[in-house]
Amino acid sequence: MLSLVFVRLRNSLVLLTLATLLCFALVVSAPGNIAVLIAELRTPKATFEQIQKIEVELGLNDPLLTRYGNWLAGAFEGDLGISYKTGEDIGPAMGGRLSTTAILVAGGACFAMILSFLLGFAGALWPGRFADSFSRGVALLGASMPSFFVGALLIYGLAVELRLFPTFGAEGLSSWVLPWITIGLLPAAVLSRVVRVGLEEAMSRPFTLTAAAKGLTRRSILFRHALPNIAPTYINALGAQSGAMVVGAIVVEPLFALKGVADLFLAGVLFRDFMVVQACLLVFISFFILLNLTVDIGMMFTDPKLRRQGS
Repeated sequence: MLSLVFVRLRNSLVLLTLATLLCFALVVSAPGNIAVLIAELRTPKATFEQIQKIEVELGLNDPLLTRYGNWLAGAFEGDLGISYKTGEDIGPAMGGRLSTTAILVAGGACFAMILSFLLGFAGALWPGRFADSFSRGVALLGASMPSFFVGALLIYGLAVELRLFPTFGAEGLSSWVLPWITIGLLPAAVLSRVVRVGLEEAMSRPFTLTAAAKGLTRRSILFRHALPNIAPTYINALGAQSGAMVVGAIVVEPLFALKGVADLFLAGVLFRDFMVVQACLLVFISFFILLNLTVDIGMMFTDPKLRRQGS
């Protein structure tokens, strides 16, 4: 099993290296002169000597391989460059926004897990009854509505009309409820069907029939025997949906005025701030690689077939 973990780690490092090359190429291939843009931010009507000085400071005259190595070393130290729009260092601004995006995605994932297990388990516990039809309807409705539409409905119904929750900002736990529901509803709908179908399939296997013959109730069989068997499939699906929630944060954060990495990325795209886009892409890709690595290791621990393969 350790050999499989080492293989996954090696593959993740290779992917991360390729991702850094892609992010570096984004800025290098961007049109225009970076030194001119930064000089105009510092001093309007900058002279040619000032532009040349900035080129030397940034190492723009060095070979591409040297520039890539310097940028990569700076990125590991938190130096992600200077924003074209504000002229400030991106690293400190990024550090203050990472926690906002992390709280949004983590809360949405927890909401998706809780709701998916409730809906999926209720449908499997009472198949063909109202609970099963209700969970199927909620899953279909949740998977059919985009995040911006769900967020608009929640803001109008729960914030504007009923005034139960604030509509923007991150001022306490109540301000996170609507963003968590908005970003987690669609993943919850997808995961609930994974739970429902997985439990139904597990209940048709011989070991569950043996457990039923021993006198165990359906609830007990679902908890003790069927639920552990869907763990690898559920972990895989949860990883995919967590990645989708990071993409969904690009819509949810501006909708609720949350100052996270996704909001910074969107602002960088709108203002063509390539250094900001580069830094945000590096964070997103690193998260996806780390997420896939975590999912692979989690599936190894929960799937006996993968453990036997590794040994």
